[in-house]
Formats: sequence, C-alpha cells, structure tokens
Amino acid sequence: MGADWNFESAVGSTPIVRLVNISRTYGHEMFGKLETVNPTGSHKDRESAEILKDAHAKGFHEIGCASTGNAAISLSAFCRMAQLKCHIYVSRDIWPEKLALIEAFGPVIHRVSGGYEQAIEQSGIELQERAAYIANPGICPAKVAGNSNIGTEIASVLQPEYVVCPTNNGTHLAGVWKGLKESGKRPRMVAATAESTTVADSIQGFHKLEESALNEAIKESSGLVVNVTDAEIRAALLLLLRDGVIAEPAAAAGVAAVRYLKAEPQARICCTITGSGLKFPRILARILRESST
Repeated sequence: MGADWNFESAVGSTPIVRLVNISRTYGHEMFGKLETVNPTGSHKDRESAEILKDAHAKGFHEIGCASTGNAAISLSAFCRMAQLKCHIYVSRDIWPEKLALIEAFGPVIHRVSGGYEQAIEQSGIELQERAAYIANPGICPAKVAGNSNIGTEIASVLQPEYVVCPTNNGTHLAGVWKGLKESGKRPRMVAATAESTTVADSIQGFHKLEESALNEAIKESSGLVVNVTDAEIRAALLLLLRDGVIAEPAAAAGVAAVRYLKAEPQARICCTITGSGLKFPRILARILRESST
C-alpha cells in the first residue's frame, strides 16, 4: 500500500448544517450531515478507508466489490491512491456518468448481464477465486465500521430525536446506529427507501443485504422504514438546493421521508446527505429542467 496516503486526515469530520428552508417547510429543526465533502463526494469513502486498512492488515493485494455507482467510484479511487489492484462489478446498464468516473481511476471493470443482484453473485464467486478481498455488503464488517463514524460525529454535536438515512442494503443505517448507540445516543432511526425509482438507482429495490443488522437497528431504536416516490425525491432535492446543498437523488430521499414521520413540532431531525449531485449531471439537469416547466 502506498505509504503517503493518509486516510484519517482525508475522510470524515464532515459538517452538520442547519437546513433553514427545510426546517420552515416541515416545522422541525432539520439538520444535514454533509457526507458530500468526502474525497469522492459520498459516505462510501468512510467505507473504503476502513476496507483498505482491513485489507492491508490481512495481507490482501487485490480488492473488489459489486456496486451501482458510489461504492465503485470510491473504492476505485482509494485503491488507485493506495496502489492496490481493484475489481469492480457493475450492471451493463450502469449510468454513463457513473461508469466514466469509475473508469477514470483505472480499475478492472467487469460488466455483468443483469442487475445488482447478479453483480453481487458473480463478484463473490470470482473474487474468491482470485483470493481477493471481497468488499460487498453483508459480508464486510469494515463497511459498517466506516459508517459508524458518522453516528459518532452526529452524537458529538446533536441530540436528535430522529436520524434519517437513505437505505438499500442497510449498511449505512446499521453503521450510523452503531456509532450513535456506542456514544450513548438513541434516536429513532428512519430508513428512507425507494423500491421503485427511475431517479435514485443507488437505493432502488431495497435489497437488504445487511438485513440482520438493519432489522436490529430499526427494532432497537423503535425506528421505521419509509418508502418514497420519485416525485417526493425530486421535491426534496429542490428543497435542499434552496439550502445550498447539491445532493444526489438517493441522498434527497432521506429528506423526502421526513413528511411521513409523526414527529412533534420542532423535533430535532438529522438527515445524512450521503452523496453529491455534482457527480450525476444528467439526472440533476433533468430534475431541474422538469421543475422549471
């Protein structure tokens, strides 16, 4: 591993900002945890940092994962920085701008026939055959550990009644809950999902590959799962823009879910803003164009 790459100084310590306009809209004290300021613009950098440290400690020289986009972009970038060989498994119909960002860092890209589930299955088989580190959700504790640092940071600044996380596999929410709980805070955890969506593909389908940890977090926190629509995601993305936050649609899903909470007026709610919209100009432009017609 390249000795000059300092994970600790480059990842994390992300700001928490008050979302003034969204607070007025919902009648709550709304905050955003801006994971968009990480090196590749998403919370996945937390995971990649822990993955690389774990892989290095265990003596691996190759790392791989299946991804719909952000995890692949992040892991590819971090492996390039650390001078490790990286394998990325993606669906053949991955969004072009995501593929371009992955390709920029030079991993070995495996295009899989089928969707995310098929990419997970094929990557698990082939990475094991290569004796590579498998960084897939459900079997990689380092991913949960990376997200737990988000919970720790929230707990150091806020005493929220609710923490809302965009959710597909459950790794992010389970990790955030772990950090909060270990810090002595027990807000209600809200999983914002989009089981059928054309704008937020990174949380499409609610695959629950981290199902046991996800269910435990929801149960322990008396939390809930909220499924949001594309129209609600678009509206939330536009609200975030009014507060100066350029979020990708999947990240906006967390804000969209707040309208479904039976929270007291002025309840303190923190949404994890997991990814930057600047990485996905095509979908961002489409949503902005549709909003002005």
